[in-house]
Amino acid sequence: MHYSLDVESTRIGLFGFFRMMLKEKAGSFSLVLERPFTPFPIQHLLLSNDLDILFNRGRVPIATWKKEVLAVQTSDANCGNSGFATFSSKFSTSLGWKLLNNQNGDVKSPMQRNILTPQISQVVCIFTEEDPGEGEWAHGSFPIDEYVKALERSRGELYYDHSRGMSYSKITEQIYVGSCLQTEADVEALSNNVGITAVLNFQSATEAENWGISSKLINESCQKYDILMINYPIREGDSYDTRKKLPFCVGLLLRLLKKNHRVFVTCTTGFDRAPASVIAYLHWMTDTSLHAAYNFITSLHSCKPDRPAIAWATWDLIAMVEHGRHDGPPTHAVTFVWNGQEGEDVNLVGDFTGNWKEPVKASHKGGPRYEVEMKLPQGKYYYKYITNGQWRHSTASPAERDDRGNVNNVIVIGDTASVRPSVQPQKKDANIVKVIERPLTENERFMLAKAARCVAFSVCPIRLTPK
Repeated sequence: MHYSLDVESTRIGLFGFFRMMLKEKAGSFSLVLERPFTPFPIQHLLLSNDLDILFNRGRVPIATWKKEVLAVQTSDANCGNSGFATFSSKFSTSLGWKLLNNQNGDVKSPMQRNILTPQISQVVCIFTEEDPGEGEWAHGSFPIDEYVKALERSRGELYYDHSRGMSYSKITEQIYVGSCLQTEADVEALSNNVGITAVLNFQSATEAENWGISSKLINESCQKYDILMINYPIREGDSYDTRKKLPFCVGLLLRLLKKNHRVFVTCTTGFDRAPASVIAYLHWMTDTSLHAAYNFITSLHSCKPDRPAIAWATWDLIAMVEHGRHDGPPTHAVTFVWNGQEGEDVNLVGDFTGNWKEPVKASHKGGPRYEVEMKLPQGKYYYKYITNGQWRHSTASPAERDDRGNVNNVIVIGDTASVRPSVQPQKKDANIVKVIERPLTENERFMLAKAARCVAFSVCPIRLTPK
């Protein structure tokens, strides 16, 4: 929790109200949050809902821990500080989340002895714990200018507020994107207000459970309103999992659209996996550039999809219809890393250096680290290092023995998309590979369209009708 320090409200005289409260109540108080005596600014109260008023929009100048005042600053002098009080305990569980977000409700718990519900109470709330020792608490202050800088840095960042409920944006007449379905009322709203006939959901059952969502209730509600519900979990925040599963996601979306469904594409926040799949659909199926598709979606829906994952998946798809070697400009940037000894003369040689005839000198990056930057088309390459005139392979990167018994390092740049991807752990490699996003050549666009439709037409085992 964060609170802004109001100098006038931190005078010693203002502590009297909650001290009296503490004397009248039994038990060990874990946290008391108190607002200034005069609500501030008073005109904001008319614009606030009950929960905002209760928490005073986060501006809580006084915090008490186990009946002791956390005196961040109690002098009359202008301290120029902003204070904070944080805790991590039972209240971070799903039950605790409900307690913190339903202050005006009837939720009661042994953890919660009393919550004061008057809208304009000086004491915001009081939390108690029956079982001590399960919480980690902290308090303190930091310069106000640092706080202002932090706010500036966070401007434009996206924050998901689950308590606000489901939200969505219209992309096309047939495609809507948004955050997760939480209640039957959300399903009813999508059906009656928007005309949704299918939901493509990338949230896992574990994620839903963590947010207190009943997947069973949502699925039953979809059946009630004749909405086809397709669950295809993608791990949140996992770029590799997103990359590997995007082709199948786009295939599912295309099949649903071909059957004239109006589709709601969703994940937990609506910020990442869902918009990424729609961007990939526009890029792959409508011959729209990734740059244009990304800008189009982000202009209609507040989100921050994993753009590199889409670019990676694009090259993986193209590899499906190629024959092991990409015929076109570079698709990836590779940093080859050699860890040896300081002062060595290091060169890189391989399939990509004039067929082993044109070694490339490595740059010394300090200590034992040497690097060579290369831009290469996706494919499989063999290489070695020449250190002080000796040909050697790196033990920090994958290696293979050739037909003559020589051990060479090997690197596979990119991968081949699959209809049913099995996401395997990536091999350890000291080298660093990054995807290149660039305009596709005419041949690459043709290959992409062909591969994407191959995946879509392979989605036939799935019955795209309500049960």
